[in-house]
Amino acid sequence: MLEIDELSVSYRSGKKMIHALGPINLKVAPGDIYALIGPSGCGKSTFLHVLSDIIKDYTGQVTLNGESLNSKKHDIGFIPQNFGLLPWKNVQKNCLLSLRIKKQRIDASLTERIDYIMNKLNIHSLKDRYPRELSGGQKQRVAIARAFIMNPDLLLMDEPFSALDALTREEAQELFIDIWNQYRTTTIFVTHSIEEAIYMGKKIAILSHCPGTVVEVIDNPLFNTENLRENEEYLKLSTHLRNVVKKGWQI
Repeated sequence: MLEIDELSVSYRSGKKMIHALGPINLKVAPGDIYALIGPSGCGKSTFLHVLSDIIKDYTGQVTLNGESLNSKKHDIGFIPQNFGLLPWKNVQKNCLLSLRIKKQRIDASLTERIDYIMNKLNIHSLKDRYPRELSGGQKQRVAIARAFIMNPDLLLMDEPFSALDALTREEAQELFIDIWNQYRTTTIFVTHSIEEAIYMGKKIAILSHCPGTVVEVIDNPLFNTENLRENEEYLKLSTHLRNVVKKGWQI
């Protein structure tokens, strides 16, 4: 269980203190996928940076499985907007990077997991290529593979599909959900797309203008629905979300 209690982030700009986020109160059950939507500048990326242990200066409390969140104690996967691949390492080495950092021994069971994920994402044949030799969709699949290979306690994604064209984005979303269904990794991802939030979010959290607070958390009845984009309920939920967003963002 990920528990966020009264989380707030402020920073100094010259002589002025800027309140950037919060207070945020949220409980994320193991195996949930939370889609986080909110206006630009409301603190979505700041929120992910706190959860990834990049930002340590905040008030409130963040605990994972009953312990204060700490990247040294917890395995936290993070997929940034630019995918975070190291240009001087090939696909295979990028995929194994987190394991190398954790100095984890790669035994037969782990090798089987690695091969399964890379084959599922159709990147096994690309293992000797470097990021500069990959398309945007291929880079995205490598980033997803790396995240699931490390088997994180918590997976964070910052607009992971925004740089992809429409067809590649839909394919990457479907591949992600397919892999997630195998491992049920607790996931929080930021998106500006209401359609993406409905397609991928088991729960959808809507943030207000800066400093972002949670306006509403919606249980998504359409999560994991086959042929979702053809479902009539998809349009109804999309309309409801847009109405909540307009009210919460005061557009």
